[in-house]
Amino acid sequence: MMETRPWEWIDTVEGVAALARAVADEPVIGLDTESDSFHHYQEQVCLVQVSTRTKDYLIDPIAAKDLSTLAKPLEDPKREIVLHGSDYDIVCLKRDFAIQFTRIFDTVLAAQLLGYPATGLSALIERHFGVKVSKQHQRDEWYRRPLSESQIRYALTDTRYLLPLREILGAELVAAGRLAWAEEEFSLLTQREWTREPFNPEHFWKIRGVRDLGRREQGVLRELAVLRDGRSRAANRPPFKVIPDQTLTALAQAKPKNEGELKRVRGMSPLMLRRFGEEILVAVLRGLALPEGELPVASRGERRQGDPAANRRLEALKEWRRKKAESLKLDPGVLAPQSTLQALARSGIATPQELESITGVTRWRLREFGVEWVAVMNPVRGSAPAADTA
Repeated sequence: MMETRPWEWIDTVEGVAALARAVADEPVIGLDTESDSFHHYQEQVCLVQVSTRTKDYLIDPIAAKDLSTLAKPLEDPKREIVLHGSDYDIVCLKRDFAIQFTRIFDTVLAAQLLGYPATGLSALIERHFGVKVSKQHQRDEWYRRPLSESQIRYALTDTRYLLPLREILGAELVAAGRLAWAEEEFSLLTQREWTREPFNPEHFWKIRGVRDLGRREQGVLRELAVLRDGRSRAANRPPFKVIPDQTLTALAQAKPKNEGELKRVRGMSPLMLRRFGEEILVAVLRGLALPEGELPVASRGERRQGDPAANRRLEALKEWRRKKAESLKLDPGVLAPQSTLQALARSGIATPQELESITGVTRWRLREFGVEWVAVMNPVRGSAPAADTA
């Protein structure tokens, strides 16, 4: 059934405007995007897929450039936009085209709140429609044209099943009494914004293995990270494709002082040596020459400072979450994220009414579990704590 549906390729401003008119009377549409973050430093949306109940559309934003006319149908609160794993799609469309969202349905979040063991789109399609979907194009170079027939089939499949899938999951949420949970989470997703910061030298702390290095080696690694970012930006390639993280840390450990030593560093390819071997040696020397007072200093996290009472409350809440998630057949992180438990533990709340003052805790969780949280954090004196296991 799905393979015979009509579809249309759109690569002009006029075509985008025609699509906006075509979906004007549709109460619900499916939406997905493909970007090139795996291939470029400055990532961009390279393909937008739209599906109605009867037809599919592939929009080429690289050629069309202006998607402003599509904003109206996507922002209309009378229309529901169905996505799968909407977070990235929403922030990218906001960033590249200033498109806002007001009413969505996220199939992955719905599946998570229903306790599905596998919530990937391919798993959901196979479960409900008996169709096996290949994942081979997930990391394709979607900015290249023309797209292959296989890529087109993959892109169309990403939205063709969203509307019938939404009907199934929506009905299951109602039956489980969890639709209100999902609707609040959907509303929060529409508020997401692009938050990736421009490169800062201190971002080198995010490199795997950095905390296993000595301070002098960390200083070298910071200089190398600055070099890599400059090279990545100039070539418009992701940093990990210019110099992998593990090669950066190997360089910081080896601290090569000449070409011979550089060649022996694990991960250094002949191409890297030829392109920027000299720059690497200069960056290493800069790190080695840093005064002691300018070497990196790891920040001491909140966890290290600690509060014994808050830590006890947190452990009790974790035990509550484990048992509750098991009884509700939910993933513990879906039931109550770690950030929620930490906020509760730090608060020291003693009454359900006080829970309303905690920032970042969703209303549905307060309604469903607030009384239990207060009991867990404030066990009756002389009795076993609510989270204890006997």
